[in-house]
Amino acid sequence: MIINILYFAELKEITNKESEKLELVSREMKELIDLIIKKYPSLQDLIWDQKTQKLRNTISIIINNQSIHTKDPLLKKLNDADTVAFLLPVSGG
Repeated sequence: MIINILYFAELKEITNKESEKLELVSREMKELIDLIIKKYPSLQDLIWDQKTQKLRNTISIIINNQSIHTKDPLLKKLNDADTVAFLLPVSGG
């Protein structure tokens, strides 16, 4: 199954990509997160909390233009050709 990934802000800077396609074996969001962290280890501290073993509450996940508002987004099931965007809060002055 192929998932389209969109990166914004600091995530885009770290990956040097606005988007990419990744192949998943399962439909699990957790597999996608693990794959991204394995591919880009420097993203781990931005999106994953090692202590709680959960996504950081500062990351927003959008699937097919719909914000995910579940208690545990890692349980969200993905479908082939879904577009998943990862957003961090933007600060400025």
